[in-house]
Amino acid sequence: MPKKVKPGLTSPAWEKQLFKQLSGAPDAAAIHAVGQQHPVAVATAAMVEILRVVGPNKDAERARVLLGWLFDTGYDPSRDPFIIKYLERPEISIPVATGVTAEMPWDRQAMGLFVAELEQASGNLPRAIAVVESLDPTTVAAVSLAELYAEAERWAEVVDLTNGLSNDDVAATFLLIQRGTALREQGYFEAAREALKEALRPRSRPVELRHLALVARGHTYLAEGKKAMARKDYERVLADNAAYPGLQEMLEAAAS
Repeated sequence: MPKKVKPGLTSPAWEKQLFKQLSGAPDAAAIHAVGQQHPVAVATAAMVEILRVVGPNKDAERARVLLGWLFDTGYDPSRDPFIIKYLERPEISIPVATGVTAEMPWDRQAMGLFVAELEQASGNLPRAIAVVESLDPTTVAAVSLAELYAEAERWAEVVDLTNGLSNDDVAATFLLIQRGTALREQGYFEAAREALKEALRPRSRPVELRHLALVARGHTYLAEGKKAMARKDYERVLADNAAYPGLQEMLEAAAS
């Protein structure tokens, strides 16, 4: 939301032009033109386009291009004088991983996490991993990185990243599930089940995380040849959500 302050008479032309785009119907072409005509404002114009056009329109590809470029230039919206002066501190909701959503102010950390999500969705795992590895090592960044490492089958890194965890919050639950999966993939079945048991311990976690943990434990039992135990975990998911992706195939594998 725009603040009540307005540009003064001596404010630069680009500042006045961009300010007009903060309320009413934004004009993407006009915003882009400000950046092209005033090199000093090119990063700010890109951020305004993200906030006023790209975000509301859910244009993932344009967001990937603009945010990726801004991130690579070292830009930080929380330090941009125009953003600070004219906008209430903007926030973003980032779906970091299954069951884990981060509500964050728009800053460099949020930008990097969002870039990683967009690159992951586009299939560029190396770029996504490199971006998150460059961020401050927060819990949310660890969740993103664990998911990316798992998708890349970098199991040893997942285990290293999740050492010493206690299940204190939703993010820790997700990390424990990834730890259990990584340990299973390395052949450490008992250790995998211990991690997943801890992930399942709190009953108050989001149901999608509980399902993820049950499926991971079912896969572990199946890898050990304990089909009856695997089927039991799969059926616990079935009781809540018969449409869980791939569940029918899991049940058939446990029954064969």
